[in-house]
Amino acid sequence: MENIFWIVSKITWAILAPETLLLFFLIMSASFLWSRYYKQGRVLISSTVIIITMVSVLPFSDWVLRPLEDLFIIPDKLPDRVDGVIVLAGAEDISVTVARGQPSFHGGGERLTTFVWLARVYPDAVLLYTGGSGTLTNQDKKPSIVARKFFKQLGLNPARVRFESDSKNTLENALKSYELIKPTPGQKWILVTSAYHMPRSVGIFRKVGWNVIPYPVDFNTTKNFRINFDLREIGRFSQGIREWVGLLVYWATDLTSELLPHP
Repeated sequence: MENIFWIVSKITWAILAPETLLLFFLIMSASFLWSRYYKQGRVLISSTVIIITMVSVLPFSDWVLRPLEDLFIIPDKLPDRVDGVIVLAGAEDISVTVARGQPSFHGGGERLTTFVWLARVYPDAVLLYTGGSGTLTNQDKKPSIVARKFFKQLGLNPARVRFESDSKNTLENALKSYELIKPTPGQKWILVTSAYHMPRSVGIFRKVGWNVIPYPVDFNTTKNFRINFDLREIGRFSQGIREWVGLLVYWATDLTSELLPHP
């Protein structure tokens, strides 16, 4: 059932992602311009360009990401002792790492740098890296390939880290990590992931019975809404929309403790 849920979610989002829809509209409008529907093509391409411009200039990405990133703040004071530290995979560029022989990231490398720092703060804590391949076609290459190389570069012995490399989404991160660690009530575990992703992650970990201490990283927003002139804002906007959709779907299917988890 979990595998079917993952496959359906991957295919659905690949089709309905904002950047995919905008590309489709551009292709369709260009086709219309060379047919008898050229008037419709002019309307469609003009509308698409307006949407692209608005998302690239106005702070749409901040509007969708900031409410998620503001829910959990970085702890003012960490516990004197914790039982373990968990980091969620997701920042690693596996293909480039394999091709070039050095760790590469799509973004969000703060997940791993913070994980290494916390490993030094808590030298006796159990360290858990969780996450497998999230692609439909290439399950043999795991993000742990990148993480192991990166940990070595920063002086953290990979032998100290427990790797869970079979999970394909956040739900499986929590389930498989819980099965691997079998935490007991009263233990203190820190969870490290991107700030926008923290609400859904905390909700899922709580649902499986693991009340983690959130440590958000990889923030995308500031305290002020920003005007931009950057096409990359479309990707950030899409990232935010995807997370909101994920929260709604996980809540509707009873896979999270609440719709919008709070501290």
